[in-house]
Amino acid sequence: MFTTPRTLAALAVAPLLLMAAPSLAATDPGTAPAARPAAQDPVLGLTPAEVRAWLIEKGATVAVPRTIEGETIEGEAFQGQTVLQVNDGSTNWLIFFYGCDATGRCQDIQFAANIVADGLSLDRINAWNREQRFVKGYLQMNPNGTNAAVLQFDVLLQPGLGVEQMNDPTVVWLELLARFIESLIAPTNEVAPAAPVTLPTTGS
Repeated sequence: MFTTPRTLAALAVAPLLLMAAPSLAATDPGTAPAARPAAQDPVLGLTPAEVRAWLIEKGATVAVPRTIEGETIEGEAFQGQTVLQVNDGSTNWLIFFYGCDATGRCQDIQFAANIVADGLSLDRINAWNREQRFVKGYLQMNPNGTNAAVLQFDVLLQPGLGVEQMNDPTVVWLELLARFIESLIAPTNEVAPAAPVTLPTTGS
């Protein structure tokens, strides 16, 4: 299960400044101080495999990562991005990886979903974008002529925090994705309550 974020500011973890206390014991002036081990650089970014394993641990169904070469997914053309296709038990969505280095570690990700439903309009999308800060949307027409809302949420990954930093943004994404879907059955001038969304547990 995901843990509910205390605040979104928790994603920005300030480093602790450690000050070494002076030794009270007398030292032999002829003794050289012990060499300190060299500090290791923090690991930058995450790999698609790490994110996939973490989502599966939380109970999601996630396809193996694949790199898009000149394909169109949900109405958008992509070239060279790696993507995960995710089902959280109720909704299908995607994670795109950007800023990836030669080792496959990526510096930022984008959650995305394509919502096809009756009642989609530019007015509804504009109202959503005015009222919501993090997950933004736009209206597009699918090849079959139906309107679709594309929702996107970009996240910058922090160095040294590991895959658990995915928890807070994933909770935000799931809550706002559910809120958007709920808003489609409400009049445009009403604010739909947030629907609780969690990934299914693995039974452990």
